[in-house]
Order: sequence, then structure tokens, then C-alpha cells
Amino acid sequence: MDTGVKTEKVLTVQVHHQNLDPRTFKVPVKWIYRSSIMAWMLIAISLTSVFFAVKTYRMKGGNQSGIIQDLEKELIDLKRVNENLASRPLTSTTSTSSTPTTASKSDDPNSRDTKPEAEIGQVMDVQEGIWTGLAPHISLPPAGVTSPIQLSDVKINWQGKFANITGVVAYREQGKGSQQGHLVVLARGKDRIFAHPDNVLNVPSSSFLFDAERGEYFSVARFRFLKTKLGPFESPSQLGQIQIYLFNLENKLILTQSFQYGKK
Repeated sequence: MDTGVKTEKVLTVQVHHQNLDPRTFKVPVKWIYRSSIMAWMLIAISLTSVFFAVKTYRMKGGNQSGIIQDLEKELIDLKRVNENLASRPLTSTTSTSSTPTTASKSDDPNSRDTKPEAEIGQVMDVQEGIWTGLAPHISLPPAGVTSPIQLSDVKINWQGKFANITGVVAYREQGKGSQQGHLVVLARGKDRIFAHPDNVLNVPSSSFLFDAERGEYFSVARFRFLKTKLGPFESPSQLGQIQIYLFNLENKLILTQSFQYGKK
């Protein structure tokens, strides 16, 4: 006879512990089913919350990262343009060394409007004369012609086995543009020659000592700071003479000065 009452499904669990009587627990199956559904819902809600939280964080962080990258790229581009302007020599159409050429002061990072302060070091006396071995295409300045460039305050300061040579390059014809060219510094020891820049000397089999076009580019409208590092020497007594050359862009020598160091 059907009374219309549905039998509820029950999960019976018996727990045995040592010699004690077993305990019986009855858990309705619908509880287990509902509990599992709630657990899966909680897991789904948690995963969804984590997903949206990470997505929001990445969106905010990505925007900031993109802005920072754009700024860094812009700074790198500006720095590259500035370095290109500083390292690129301007062409000159003049035929004589005494005629200034027009250029921006920013072409040479060592160029300035005011005279640099004197560096610490030993003052060296200037002497006449140049070393032999100049390239055939380098012409000497005419006799009696005043150079448009003046070199002063030349000093030497030793740092270990290296000689730091400093000085001030001044343009005599201030207000008439600027003078550009290449600068070479040589230092002669007892058995070798040091040069600035490093790659200015030619190979031993060459017929001349150095190439003026490989010298350090300079552009001076008022003052320019000269600073070179030569060596290493075995000791300061190994240094005999220092020679400074300044050429214009046509490889014409516009100034040369020799400095004797120590005993001759």
C-alpha cells in the first residue's frame, strides 16, 4: 500500500575505534549534495574575484608602465640627438686658418662663455719648436701671423702612473663666430710616445707620426677647457716633453706649443 511518503536517502557511516562499540552516523544525501554545490559556488566566486582583481591591477599597472616606457624612450631619443650634435664636426668653407667658422656652442661639450677655473697641478713653461714627422698635407702657419687661438694655464697633475694635462683654449676673435678643428696632444718618454686621442698615432711603417683628422674635435667661441690623460709611465721622470697641436678643419696647423718636463 502506497502511503505517498517518499523515503529520504541517507548515508550511514559507522566509526570503529579499538574495542569500543561502533558508532553510527546518518547523514542525509541531500545535505552532502547541497554542501558540494555551495563549495563549488564559493570556489567559482573566489576564482572570479581573483580574475577581475588581477585584470584590474594589470590594466592600471600596464598604463603606468606604458607611460614610463614612452618617457624613457623620449629621453633616450633626446640624448642620442644631443650626442650626435656634440660629436659631429661641422664642415667649413674657409681657406685660411685665421677665419672663424660659425657653429653652435653646444657642438663641443668643453666649450663655455667664461674662462674655466685653474686646475690643480704643476705649471709648465712653453717652449718653441715642433716635432718632426707631420703629414705632408699639413701646412704650417705663415711666419708672423697671429694665431686666432690662445693656449694658457697648461698644467700637469700626476695620478699614479698617468699624467693629466689641463689647460685653457681661448678664441681671440670673440664675437665673430667660432673656430673648429682637431686637437692632438703628444707626450714623449725615453722609449715611447703617448698620444691623445688614443687612435691618432699611425702604424710604425707610416711615413708620418699621426693623422690630424683623428684628433679630438673642438669648437670654441670664447673659451674651451683642455683635459687629457696620458700614460702609463714607469715614473714621472720618464716624461720628457709634451706637445699640443691645434688644427683647423682643413688640417692646417693653427697653433702648436711644446712643454718641457723635468731635466732635458
